[in-house]
Amino acid sequence: DPNLVLFESPPSLAVEITVPNAGRLTGMGIRKGVTMIVGGGFHGKSTLLQALQVGVYNKVHGDGREFVVCDSQAVKIRSEDGRFVGCANISPFINNLPFSRDTTTFTTSDASGSTSQAANIVEALELGATALLIDEDTCATNFMIRDAPMVELVAPEKEPITPFIQRVQPLFKDQGVSTIMVIGGSGDFFPVANTVICMERYLASDVTTQAHEVAEKHGRLLPPYVPFPAEAASRVLLKEGLAADGKVSAKSLRCVSYGETEIELSYVEQLVEVGQAKAVMDILQHLASSSKYVDGSRTFLEVVELLERTLGAEGRPIGEQGLDAVSRDFPAPCPFHALPRRFELAAALNRLRTAK
Repeated sequence: DPNLVLFESPPSLAVEITVPNAGRLTGMGIRKGVTMIVGGGFHGKSTLLQALQVGVYNKVHGDGREFVVCDSQAVKIRSEDGRFVGCANISPFINNLPFSRDTTTFTTSDASGSTSQAANIVEALELGATALLIDEDTCATNFMIRDAPMVELVAPEKEPITPFIQRVQPLFKDQGVSTIMVIGGSGDFFPVANTVICMERYLASDVTTQAHEVAEKHGRLLPPYVPFPAEAASRVLLKEGLAADGKVSAKSLRCVSYGETEIELSYVEQLVEVGQAKAVMDILQHLASSSKYVDGSRTFLEVVELLERTLGAEGRPIGEQGLDAVSRDFPAPCPFHALPRRFELAAALNRLRTAK
């Protein structure tokens, strides 16, 4: 195929690893910290990020991305206008809302682009995410950055949003959470980036030094360093609202019909197989019907961890372990399930509008 471009690592980012059944491989290693992926439109920026976001899964032979691997705790972040948010502490990013509305336990049935993106980040952090994957094409602009003219016109004390550009380095230094961002429209991020990768005709090059030189030339400086706020008290999941008030079904990857409500999963981009949506549907019902998990005192994270132990259940015989345990026909195994990660399972819980 004349349009096929084989991926090659920039020499400065090349790493070698030995893997089972494939021997020694050489490829591009993205370091911990803040990484920008830049380049012109249609040159492969988002393609690279999309390969990374499914790098949390194994691939079948012939997929082409078999050796694109990513931190298993990496989460794709985007804005999600209209999503339900329940009792999320978005105060690290949004404060001082009109009418003194509380953002430490923020709840809304119709989140804006900025509040939904803030909620997506803090929910991922609550579950132990160690890397965030972000594409500016699917982000709220006012959440990501505020340029100097806008700061001059709308003073910081009148703006509730602390833009992500001011939080991305403290997230790494204080919380150990790395970020990989596709940015094609603003060089203001150059000073906060530890690594800058440029995609040109699907070929990657390391332009970190040049990006920092350009930032200095144009007077782009690091934002004042403000430590990322310490983690607040975790949310406690209640039993009320977990049970479906009618029939349930998951006929597609992107939506679960759960009684009289729908759980919208279209923007949970690391769900990749309809069997995962079917598993999520049955896991939610299992959660609602069992007294093992929700007791009114366990935190949201503790409930998810208990569910993970049930889904793993190492050492127990087939038919009594893993996804079989949450089958509606238990002890008969369900052949239609695929295992979701904790992040995608929690995403469904966080979008269940009846949950408390």
